[in-house]
Parts: sequence; C-alpha cells; structure tokens
Amino acid sequence: MNLSTKYLGLKLGNPIIAGSSPLTGSIDGVRRCADAGAGAVVLKSIFEEQIEDEVEDLVDQSQPLSWHPEAMDYITQYGRQGAAQEYLELISEAKKAVSIPVIASLHCITAGGWTKFAKQMEAAGADALELNVFVMPLDPRRDAREHEKIHFDIAQQVKSTISIPLSLKVGTFFSGLVKTLTELSRIVDGLVLFNRFLPLDFDIEEFEVVPGESMSTPAEIATSLRWISILSDEVRCDLAATTGVHDGEGVIKQLLAGARAVQVRSSLLVNGLERVGEMQAEMQGWMGRHGYSTVDAFRGKMSQGKSANPDSYERVQFMKRSVSYGT
Repeated sequence: MNLSTKYLGLKLGNPIIAGSSPLTGSIDGVRRCADAGAGAVVLKSIFEEQIEDEVEDLVDQSQPLSWHPEAMDYITQYGRQGAAQEYLELISEAKKAVSIPVIASLHCITAGGWTKFAKQMEAAGADALELNVFVMPLDPRRDAREHEKIHFDIAQQVKSTISIPLSLKVGTFFSGLVKTLTELSRIVDGLVLFNRFLPLDFDIEEFEVVPGESMSTPAEIATSLRWISILSDEVRCDLAATTGVHDGEGVIKQLLAGARAVQVRSSLLVNGLERVGEMQAEMQGWMGRHGYSTVDAFRGKMSQGKSANPDSYERVQFMKRSVSYGT
C-alpha cells in the first residue's frame, strides 16, 4: 500500500508526523523518529517566553546601562539572538541528520518581532514553520474580533517574510470557529487542529494550582475529527490533525475526515517510537481490506461536504445519544 501524502507542499512517505515533544528536541531524538518511520518531524517548540526571559535576565545584569536607549536595544537584541541560536543549530543539525521534512515550531502569544526569527529559521534549513499560537480570551475588555486579530496579525507578518510553507496551530477559542479558520486558510499553507492546552488542576490539601494530565487520551480525537470533517471542504489550505490520535484507526479517521497528515505526540511518549510502525501496519491492513492502494483514494471520503446526511456532523448525534440513554 502507498501511504505517501503531501502536506504543506512537502512529500511525506506517510501521513504520521512526530509532533513537537521532548522526542524532537534533540538531534538523537529526531534521528530516532525518522528511523522509526515518521513521515516528518515538528521540532520541539521554542517559546516566546523563553526568549523574553533571557532578555529580562540580561537587562537585570546590566542595570548601569539600562538608562541608555541604544544600550537597551543592544541588550534586547543580543538576548533574543542568544536564546534563539541554540534552536537554529537544532534545525540545521536535524536537516543534516535526516532526509524527512523538518518543521520548525515557534510558540507565540503576541504579534511581536518574530518575523526576523522566522527568517532565520528558514535560513537554518527548516522545510516549513509551524506557529503555535496560544492566546486565551481572558480579557473582558477585548471583544472577539480583537482576540482573533492577533492570529491574523501573526500569520500575515510571518507569511510576508518567509518563502517556506507556514502552518498555524490553533485552539478552539473562537466565537466563529468556521469563519475564522476559513479566513486564516487564505493566508497560511496549513492549519493544525487543535492545540491541546495543559489542563488545570487543584491540590486541595496544599491549596495549590497544579498541572493536569499532560498526555492526551484517544477520546480527545472527537473534537478535531468533527471540525476537520466540517472544514476540509471549506478551507483553502491543508489540514493536519492533532490531539487524541493514538493508533492507526485514529489516523484513518482523520484522513477520512479530510486531513492530509496527523501529528502524534502522547502515544509515542507512552508507547515508544515503535508505535509509528504499528500505526502504519494498521493503516495498511485497513486499506487492504477496503481495496484502497493509496491514501488519496479515501482522503475526505467522510467529510461533511461529501455526506448524504450532513446534519449528522452537528447536533443530531447529541439528540440520538440523549434519547438512547432515556434523558
């Protein structure tokens, strides 16, 4: 069976991408992902806060110079470059180590000065750039359009600077999800659905806020599966699925919905990189049973736009489930 696909204009041997994680944060890890059969890797994200924290540390150490604007500008630029250099070296060395596409990842929360860094990522050899945009709608003074504008500003600024493909990894915090993502799809080359935000939990004995479970579960595939199936016939860019894809069945479901690729993280961290080969074998077995020789032959077959009963992708299944439980 031919599992090859194209995502962001890049040819992948199969649609399983090793998502951003500790596994893709080192050259050895990237090489292991490639050896395991991943179609591509997304390097572990560099966070906007990491860069800003280093700048703040340098400023604290240089208080005598802080009164001088030119000195401050120098310190700020030096700090950002120092924090970024290690990541740029990771990109460069990863490209030398493997033949599969290497996608750089920047986790940003503002439409700041990331255009220059994005250009440096391209120069370092990244095949594509994924912007992981994390903006929680917490400010009661900011309406929905202001919240959404941040995503557009970031995408437009970076896209105008680089020539490599650009994808945007987003969450579900939009008042008009379909409209916003459809409009974003006119700017970027790909959308990754959806960002999994670290859950919040309480320690009720120590009265502390603590992180919740960091690994996804197979049940979490439901959110991206629904929206990819609805959006795949509407958007003008590639879609990749993430969160909740733990096996070959999950990959197949997302491809049937219309995704071009899937990003896998938790399943690889929990089960090991051999999971990539197992997922491919599951895909090939399913394709053989159903008479498909290529991924393209069944991609999008179960999208809402191709369904004889499009309402089933919306509230109907909720109604059926409620009735079945007698509520």
